[in-house]
Amino acid sequence: MERKILVAIGNTGLDKTTISYLASLFKKRTDVSFHLFNFVPLHDMTESQQLWSDWEEVAATRPDSLKKRSASLAHLLHLQNKLRGAGFQENQIQAESLFSYGSVAFSLLHHAQTGAYDAIILGKRDLSLLEKMISGSISSELWRMEHSVPLWLINGNPQTRNFLVPVDCSLHSMRAVGHLGFILQGTPDVQITLFHSASLLAAEEIAPREAFYEQWGKEWCDKHLKGDANGHYHFHAAEQILKENGIPAANLDWLRLSAGIEPAQVIVREIEKGSYGTIVMGRRLDREKNIFKGVSDRVLANVHDVALWGVV
Repeated sequence: MERKILVAIGNTGLDKTTISYLASLFKKRTDVSFHLFNFVPLHDMTESQQLWSDWEEVAATRPDSLKKRSASLAHLLHLQNKLRGAGFQENQIQAESLFSYGSVAFSLLHHAQTGAYDAIILGKRDLSLLEKMISGSISSELWRMEHSVPLWLINGNPQTRNFLVPVDCSLHSMRAVGHLGFILQGTPDVQITLFHSASLLAAEEIAPREAFYEQWGKEWCDKHLKGDANGHYHFHAAEQILKENGIPAANLDWLRLSAGIEPAQVIVREIEKGSYGTIVMGRRLDREKNIFKGVSDRVLANVHDVALWGVV
């Protein structure tokens, strides 16, 4: 089955890092396709113009917008050539630049959800406090939105094919493992560390077995969600999901830590110690909307030179 990746392009230096990450992750695989996508925002539109369904007509009256789109198309072509140079075929790469009005993040998410993509990837830039107050960024806005499509944020320049996957007995955690298994299916040369921290402030959630039936089926759940003496099944179930997707057992490690006060802090410390290029985390957006935010929010704010995959 083909993996469809929507690559959000922002006409910045972050795009080169994003393309390099994809080239390293997939290494000439033929079962993946990339849609390089860019929105050129239209500003200062009248009410009647906002109601037009064809924004191409609006843009046609604005030389500055046409110039920006022309520059975007040239940039997209350059990035397409980068992927071709990395060994991907012409039919695996598409590129498109559209005009949009309003939130670019909303337009991007809508396009991803209607296009049945398996992930959205984009670069994340560090903002000053003033920049965050004034405008924020597309990546941070996307991260806060309700999204059914997994979101991959590239922070800095990830260097390795080593994955850190924090796991617990929640449905969101196992969905993240399932997404990783699907994306890496049959990939032999990766190293995956399944990580669990029994931090002082961590909530030890154990979802009922029935919550997993829809995705994995009752028979599979009855066999692989048995749990240890404390009812925890996260390591065994996560490893089973990955092995069923062709990841060799020799490429899977378990890491259990009991030290630390707060789970995000423990994860960040492990990332700083290890040579990880990607973190894969399940997210519960209902928990991340309060003033304290969630574990994945706090991890994202404190890591560098890694990619963070958020799976809801």
